[in-house]
Parts: sequence; C-alpha cells; structure tokens
Amino acid sequence: MLPVAGWNLDELARTWAAAKPFPYVVLDDVVEPDALAALLHAVSQEPHWPNRGEIYDFMASGETVAHPTLRELETELGSPPMLEAIRAISGRPVTRADLRSYVYVPGSYLLPHADSRASIGRMVAFAYYLHTEGCEGGELELFTCEMEGDEVVHATSAELVVPRANRMVLFDVTNASLHQVREVLAGSRVSLTGWFLG
Repeated sequence: MLPVAGWNLDELARTWAAAKPFPYVVLDDVVEPDALAALLHAVSQEPHWPNRGEIYDFMASGETVAHPTLRELETELGSPPMLEAIRAISGRPVTRADLRSYVYVPGSYLLPHADSRASIGRMVAFAYYLHTEGCEGGELELFTCEMEGDEVVHATSAELVVPRANRMVLFDVTNASLHQVREVLAGSRVSLTGWFLG
C-alpha cells in the first residue's frame, strides 16, 4: 500500500536534517486513490470515543486498531522495508511502529506538547491525513524551543503544516520537539497517527 520503494531516501534525509525548528519531512500523495478510499472506509467502520484531558479534546480509536485494513497498514509500517526507510531518513534506530485513528471536529484541539517518553522509546512521530475536505484550522504547528537541560523554558511558533488528504508528516521525537494541533474551526480532520519506536 505504501510505495516506499519509490521514495527518494537521500533527498528525504537531506530535507529532514535541514528542517527547522526540528527535523521533519512532508510526503504528499502517499498512496493511490483506491488505497486512500479503503483506509477512509476502514476508519469510518472503526469505533471512536471522545478523548478529553487537560491539553486535548478529540475522538480516537482504541489503543489497538481493530479493522483489518488498519491492522494491515500498521503491519506494513512495522515491516523491514518501511523501518529501513525511516532509519535512512531520520538516522534513528527504529524497530517497530504503532498507530491509532483520530477524528477532529469543530472545537477539537491538542495543545503544545512533546511526544518524548523514555520508557516507551518513541523516536519518530507520524501523522497521515485521510480526510480534510472543508477543514478550517487543524494545522500541525511546530515550535522553536529554548531549553534548559531537558526542560522547555520558552517556545515560539515556527512552522505550520496544513492538513491535506493523502499527506504524511514525519517528525523527530525529542524533548524539544514541541508541537500542537490547532483547534479545528469547521469541517473535520481525520488522520492515522502514531510512532516509530526503538
């Protein structure tokens, strides 16, 4: 489903290394239209529940996806060719992948945070957008951080990645990889999101 063999890994690695405020790459037109439609259909069949907390409000699937098409994609993300591609792009020693499905509707958001958790081993995060038609807001916002040790002491907005159907964003996971999903103002933002882990 994911045409990894067609990726220019050298170019993507250069883009990753040069990106600011921290390493990331954006891949457009990731899969063929039929595959995109199949994934969107699978998400429409996957149970989702409200997730609300101090810094977030959205709908999410269970921690383990159930639909066969989504499980197939998760297996493919953790396959040797994909893991080798992610290692070549990022230089990170990833060994497996996981994913969940997320639906953002008007009022949904995810405030600034870093995904870094030493006990879990997250190394590279990904967000793959399936449906964004009519979506206003919902951008992935990246921040430049001033650090004192492992703590963020000041952050400034540096980059906005607009959600677009069939677009995948890969980004580095460290304590300084501060990011957020801006509030969705209209429409919906449907994505498969997760991590490549060590």
